[in-house]
Amino acid sequence: MKRNMTLSKRKKRRLPPMNGPVKHLAGLTVKAYTVGSWCPTPDGTGKPEAVTLKIDVDIGGEEVGLFLRLKNPRTVDVLIQGLLRHKRDVWPDSP
Repeated sequence: MKRNMTLSKRKKRRLPPMNGPVKHLAGLTVKAYTVGSWCPTPDGTGKPEAVTLKIDVDIGGEEVGLFLRLKNPRTVDVLIQGLLRHKRDVWPDSP
């Protein structure tokens, strides 16, 4: 498959089944999140190589940034589709 193919030409794969409702969720408090393009150069002038999701969480009163780098279009698509699937499950009347 060519790397420059459009999304409509890529073979669509089904997402794995949902895990079901979460019975007990204990975790970190999310303060904020940011999505952006990431490049390996320290000054940010290089060619972007990944989409990055930065999640700012509170750990013991200190805000810490967690970074998730998504390095290919398929990974980004799976994350987006998973979020949309659960959005529809939680808020079925939402557009």
